Parts: sequence; structure tokens; C-alpha cells
Amino acid sequence: MAARRVERTVTTTTTPGARQTRATSRMVEGGEEVVVVKQGMGLGDAMGIVTFLLLIAAIILTDYMLGKQYGSGLFFKP
Repeated sequence: MAARRVERTVTTTTTPGARQTRATSRMVEGGEEVVVVKQGMGLGDAMGIVTFLLLIAAIILTDYMLGKQYGSGLFFKP
């Protein structure tokens, strides 16, 4: 959902001839910009790297066992 911009105008007079005040409120106005800098690796990145390394290890160990027991490994042959 998109945020709506709400604008309200309030005009008040206290005494005749006194100056009028006008207040406008908005959701977002100029203001300061906040920059968030992320340092380091997040949990999702670490899990992706660990999963990749475990998958490669599983492929190599499976190929080792195929080569040792059955003589049909891709990298490990007797």
C-alpha cells in the first residue's frame, strides 16, 4: 500500500486585526536524510556460502566412494 500524503490547513484569528497563523502538516518534508551502512556479511549470505561448500563436499565424497568401491568415479578411479 502506498502512503498517502495528508495536508491540513488551520487558520486561527485571536482578535480583530491580529495576524493570522497558518500551519501545514505533511507526512514527509525536506528534513535530513538518514543513510544506513551495512557492514559485513548477513545471515542469508553466510547460509548461502555454507550450503554451497557442503554441496561441493557431498559431490566430491560421493565421487570418491564410487571410484573406490565400484571403479566408476569421475575424479577418483583405481
